[in-house]
Amino acid sequence: MPIKVHPDITAAVLKANLQEIITDEALTTLQVKMYKKNETVVVSGNELQYFYIVIEGRVAIHNYSDQGNVAVVDYVEKNGVLGDLEFFQQCNYLHTAVAVVQSTILLIPLQIVHSHLTKSVSFLSHMCTVLTDKLMKSSVKNARSLLYPAKNKLCKYILQTSEKFEAVTIPFVMKDISSMMGISDRHIRRLLSDLAEEQIIIKENRTIKVLDMEQLHRYSTDF
Repeated sequence: MPIKVHPDITAAVLKANLQEIITDEALTTLQVKMYKKNETVVVSGNELQYFYIVIEGRVAIHNYSDQGNVAVVDYVEKNGVLGDLEFFQQCNYLHTAVAVVQSTILLIPLQIVHSHLTKSVSFLSHMCTVLTDKLMKSSVKNARSLLYPAKNKLCKYILQTSEKFEAVTIPFVMKDISSMMGISDRHIRRLLSDLAEEQIIIKENRTIKVLDMEQLHRYSTDF
């Protein structure tokens, strides 16, 4: 008797180019989930249970300070993988992942990764490509972090946080941001004063209000 597989799973497997790797029996263990905009996909520190492959949409990889401030580390888009680094390092999820837009994601249980995917030369080759791409992005980002002015980095942070909260007014705790970005409190204060003089932002207590999103975006895209 043929095994019944949900059409959404079959379609997701085809889009992820896994149809020649995963058997019909294994297909019944997979899941396809639709994540709404701003819905959490993975939480940092949770035990690794699945490989997540983005079929449609975009997912932001977040890093949080102890006080809850957030920085976007990277974005994962179509055919991007979550859980690969953690799988090969044998650790819990390193970062929190949040859907930036409505996203369709294929969930592959860890036992299927062990029993099927790690025995496939084509899949391991694909993982090499994915991991190399992540390494290249990280290398470029680190180089830019060293070479680009602190002002660009600060504007990038403000813009990403504004996009995350979908608001022009965002929380901003000087000590936390200083630690996260590796910039002294004094230097950040000077940068905020410069941005305020340019009428790009207003700093009020523990918040920042964006006045000129276009100019802020221009500074950010230079980074």
